Amino acid sequence: MGKNRKTRKHESSEKLVSNNIDKNWFYDNNTQKFSHPMYPNKQFSPLCKNKIIEDKRVIKDKYGKKHTKKNRKMVSELFPYVSPEEDNRNIGFTIGPNSSTYNFEIVPNKMQSFWDTRRGKRCISYIAYRKQRDANRKSWVEMHPGGETN
Repeated sequence: MGKNRKTRKHESSEKLVSNNIDKNWFYDNNTQKFSHPMYPNKQFSPLCKNKIIEDKRVIKDKYGKKHTKKNRKMVSELFPYVSPEEDNRNIGFTIGPNSSTYNFEIVPNKMQSFWDTRRGKRCISYIAYRKQRDANRKSWVEMHPGGETN
C-alpha cells in the first residue's frame, strides 16, 4: 500500500515590484512586462525573487483554549530582466552566479564600486586610522622636539 500524501492547494503568489529598482520602470499588469522611458518601444520580462512570509496568530476557541495558527503566503518580488549586452545604461537586472545549483541570485547590471564592498569599507576605515595616526605622531613630534627615535 502506498503512502498517504498530503495534497497542497495551489496558492497564487502576491506579486510586488521591487523597491530596489529605478523609479522610472513601469510594470504593466496586463502584459506582465516592464518598460522604461530610456528604452522606448521595448518590453522586458520580469525576474521573480520568491519569499515565504509567515505570521502567527493566537486564536481562542469557544472553550477559552488558546491555539496558534500559522498563515503562510508567497510573495514574489519583481525585477526587470535585461541582458547585459542590450543594457547600455546599466539600469536592468540579470541572473548572477550562486554557489547553489537550485537557487539563483538577481544582480544589477551596473558595476559595483570597490568602495561599496566589505573589503572596500575596511580599507576606508584603515585609511582613516592611518591619517589619524600620522596626525597624532606629528603633534607628538612638535611637542617633543628631539625625542624622535627615527
